[in-house]
Amino acid sequence: MAEEKTGVAKHSADYRARQKARAKKLGIEKVFFNMPEGIKAAMAAEIERHGYEQVQELWQDLALSWIAQDPEERARRLERPDAPAFYISPKLARQFNEASMAELRRNPGDEIQSPTPVSLPSQRLTQPHSKHLKREDAQLDGTSSYRGSMTWPSG
Repeated sequence: MAEEKTGVAKHSADYRARQKARAKKLGIEKVFFNMPEGIKAAMAAEIERHGYEQVQELWQDLALSWIAQDPEERARRLERPDAPAFYISPKLARQFNEASMAELRRNPGDEIQSPTPVSLPSQRLTQPHSKHLKREDAQLDGTSSYRGSMTWPSG
């Protein structure tokens, strides 16, 4: 059996129904979305800074100003800088290396050493690649040296 609503519950239900009907008549729709805490804090600061009473006012003003922009400006503002935007060209890398080496030469006592290549596990020789190297001549765990000539896999 359904429970009867109290007077307060009936009043609240009627109020929500009136608000819903009013919103529908005005074309107002509730929108919910997730927002990172940092953005929420920044928005709260802007609300206070610009004297808004409610966050809804700020969102509406932002939406109206967005709509008022021309399409090219909106497209420009939607562009996001991404990590590959910072590109170090080979020429720039060479210039940096040359300048670094020149500075090291100006300071006597600093040792100049070129980096040595490091063998990664994926670059180890896992099987003989040469007709001169027999499988039984090699230990494949990388602990002993190989006899004969060999080729390294390109990686």
